[in-house]
Amino acid sequence: MRFPLALCALLSCLFLSCGVRADLRLATLEYPPYCSQSLPQGGSIIELTTRAFATQGYKVQVDFMPWARVRAALHSGHYQGALALWPREVVEENLHASRPLFYSELGFFVRKDTPVDFKDLSELMGRKVGVVRGYGYPASVLRSGFRAEEAVDDISNLRKLDAGRFDLVLLERVVGQYLVATDEHLRGKLQWQPPALERIPLLAGFTAPRPGQPDWAQIYERGLRDLLASGEYTRILERHNVAPN
Repeated sequence: MRFPLALCALLSCLFLSCGVRADLRLATLEYPPYCSQSLPQGGSIIELTTRAFATQGYKVQVDFMPWARVRAALHSGHYQGALALWPREVVEENLHASRPLFYSELGFFVRKDTPVDFKDLSELMGRKVGVVRGYGYPASVLRSGFRAEEAVDDISNLRKLDAGRFDLVLLERVVGQYLVATDEHLRGKLQWQPPALERIPLLAGFTAPRPGQPDWAQIYERGLRDLLASGEYTRILERHNVAPN
């Protein structure tokens, strides 16, 4: 049975906040295995975040939405931050960045039966490449000359690639491999094409504290330090089968 997206988001919020009024709200996207409503504890970044704040006595609510809406939500005044950002997005949204939580390998996915060989990005001039609306891709990659076409999320782009509507999809390696492996229609048909174009840190970002409000970025950092000191940080990564940086 397939549930409406709005209902899934509501159920996710209720689950992650454990039915207790949250001290802060964060926005994120479907970005498995780092963040996903379908994964235990919401994925590795979600569990790290909820546990980091819990060590400091705070409860966090995490809302899932398309990435363009995440960025818009940061201006609504209802959210204190967002999860799984790249540095360019942190700067553009004027957020306070956390330490790197993971590192993204950004590159291309292609159809197995039609790989696209190139030695320099300039050789992709005119190629149709799927990107996600609102992602903070490195400007040097976007300026290389390929034709970027936007979609709402990564899985939509991979499905368009499979259908022959794109030549390549620009995507984080681990996320793309997870999406392909867990989709019966894509499994075995698409693949990562090395090398990685960029290695980019994945961050949490927090809005500047208002007068009288906690500094959530500092509280988060203290929580991460406590998780590292206790060994829980490593245990969370092991539960999600994520290698440390």
